[in-house]
Amino acid sequence: MATSGVSSTASSTSTKIKYEKSEDRATLSRDDFMKLFVTQLQYQDPSNPMESAEMASQMAQFNMVDLMQKNNEAMEKLVEHDASRLRLDSVSFIGRQVEYKGSNVKITEEDGARPFKVKLESDAASMSITIKDSSNNIVRTLEPGATVSGYNRIDWDGKDDMGNTLPAGKYSIFAAAKDASGEDVETSIWTIGSVSGVDLQETDEIKLVLDDGTEVAFTEINAIS
Repeated sequence: MATSGVSSTASSTSTKIKYEKSEDRATLSRDDFMKLFVTQLQYQDPSNPMESAEMASQMAQFNMVDLMQKNNEAMEKLVEHDASRLRLDSVSFIGRQVEYKGSNVKITEEDGARPFKVKLESDAASMSITIKDSSNNIVRTLEPGATVSGYNRIDWDGKDDMGNTLPAGKYSIFAAAKDASGEDVETSIWTIGSVSGVDLQETDEIKLVLDDGTEVAFTEINAIS
């Protein structure tokens, strides 16, 4: 008596895996995994059924895939929640002053020149600070002398080298330092700005807008006051 064989090309619409994109074929979802498992049971050889240990192993794999999928979904929701909270909290920075890494310093008619800091990576035997106006002209040169490593506050009086009070506006700062051996010491400028707004257009990074037009990312802020 002839027996009908199962064609190797047989498929069921309920177990067929569909892909929306070609690159999705490199990965399996938990639904894909379950369809493959059910299809394997459906077409297994009756004379050599799947052993219980092997079935338990595959079920454990399915449970692991399911757990990983749920963990990924939970992490995505957590990231979305944190991003929304950060966007909301960023509005509270408006009107506050922040210390950030940048080479600009502002002179206002009300407060004069804002202080800034020069960070040295190691002790310096000498240091020179050059301040330029918006036309890139040197208006003041400061010589603090020997300076220790770390953040060093510089209180500039807002005057040029001739003692004249400079007009309100934005100025740029450059610092150079050398150690006792005459080798260059790495420097960076940290200045203060007042937050006047928040730029929420960037989806990956929120930026604070300062009163001089400078945009500062949260990662560039050193202190808030």
